[in-house]
Amino acid sequence: MKKIAIILIMMLTFNMCSKEPNNNDNILSIEDLLVKNNEISGWTYSGSSWVANNISELTQYINGGAEIYQRHGFVEAAHQEYQGKIDNIDRQLRITIYNQDNKDNARATFEDPNLALFGGIQWEGGAGESAFYARYSAGNSQAIIFYRDKYFVSLEMLYDTDESLNILKQFALNVDGNMD
Repeated sequence: MKKIAIILIMMLTFNMCSKEPNNNDNILSIEDLLVKNNEISGWTYSGSSWVANNISELTQYINGGAEIYQRHGFVEAAHQEYQGKIDNIDRQLRITIYNQDNKDNARATFEDPNLALFGGIQWEGGAGESAFYARYSAGNSQAIIFYRDKYFVSLEMLYDTDESLNILKQFALNVDGNMD
C-alpha cells in the first residue's frame, strides 16, 4: 500500500511539473502598451494618467468626446503624459490608446472624419497598419494617429520642430512594438 501511495504522489508531482504554462500569463493589459517611464531616454511620466474601463469613465476623462469611440465599439482606454526636454525647455507629450474591440472598429475610428486630423500626412513605413501625422505651425502643435489590430492610438505634443516630430514618431513606434 505504501508503494502505491508513493507512486501516486510521484505521478501527481510529475503531472503538475510538466503542464504547459498558463496562456493567461501572456495577456497584456492596455497599460502594458504604453511607453514605460524613461523607456525613451529623458522622457518620464509627468504624473497625469488614467484608465477608462467603460464609456462613462471615458466621457469624464475626455470631456464629452467619447461618442466617437463608443460609436466604433469602445472597450477601454489608457492615457499617459510624459515630460522631456526639447531645446532645453520642458515639453509635454500625451498618448492615449483605445481598445475598439476589433480591427474593423479600430480602422473605422481611425477613418472617422470627426477626429479632425486636418492636414494629416500619411506616414509611410510608420507605426501600425496605417498612420498619419499632422503639424500645426499656427497652433504650434503636432499629432500622430494610427491603428493596429483592435487598437486606435493618438499621440500629441504642443510643440512643433523636426526634433519633436521625431520624438513623437519614436513614441509611436514603441507603442506599436508593445503590441507584438
